[in-house]
Amino acid sequence: MKKYVLATLTAFALVLGSCGDEEVVIFDVDNGQTLGAVTNGAEQTLPVPDTGDTAIIRVGVTTVSNTDRAVSISVNQELTTAAPAEYTIDPASLVIPAGEYEAEIRVDANFDAIPETGVTSLVVNIDDIQGADILEGQLTHQVNFFRFCPFQNGATFTGDYQLEMLATGIFDSETLANGVVSVSQGATVADRSFSVVPYPGLGTFDPFTFSFSLICGEVVVVPVESIGVGCGGGNAVGPSATVVSTYDETDDSEFIINFVDDVRAQCQGVSYEVSFRLTKI
Repeated sequence: MKKYVLATLTAFALVLGSCGDEEVVIFDVDNGQTLGAVTNGAEQTLPVPDTGDTAIIRVGVTTVSNTDRAVSISVNQELTTAAPAEYTIDPASLVIPAGEYEAEIRVDANFDAIPETGVTSLVVNIDDIQGADILEGQLTHQVNFFRFCPFQNGATFTGDYQLEMLATGIFDSETLANGVVSVSQGATVADRSFSVVPYPGLGTFDPFTFSFSLICGEVVVVPVESIGVGCGGGNAVGPSATVVSTYDETDDSEFIINFVDDVRAQCQGVSYEVSFRLTKI
């Protein structure tokens, strides 16, 4: 496993009072033993805007030293789903400063390398802390990455919306039923979905879940392999290959989503570029 050496120190709930300019001495609270562990939990989730962002992993010890201390870590390859290009562990953050209980491991996230939708994870193992007698408790930390730019001016892009189809799909039929849909948040703050009936002009069918993600000004449609009805099996819907759907991060009152009806061209030998408008009620 690829090893990194870090210096990190997180304060256990003990505070050692300083005495002006007195020389820093070793302070021990456990019979001469120095204990070390991750102190900011097992996991954190980092929404990453297009400018990038940084996650902090804190590692703490129970003593203070008058010399810097190194911490060894490794990336857990079995549990990590993030590609190496998605993150950088800052080497400068891998030293526990002298005179402190806590250091911070900086994990810089790269927006461009993170998948357009979904969540990926980096799992870091704490392997050793220089001078520590015992490593116990939380010794791994998981950082979850996904793309997201915060909404502004109270916009949420959730709640009831009027859906209006703007173009027809297979057999000149509306792909989704016009009417009120309730848009809710999905797995991350960027994900949205609603339930809707397909092809209302072609019969009576069960609804399916239409999902999309709001990624820094762009609406990204999540593919659905089968909407439960179609020609020779359930039709698929997916993102448009030609038209980019956009939204205003400051205004959730109305936006248009473009997508493809019958991605596999099962019904008429061609796929259809369609779109609909969502207007907040």
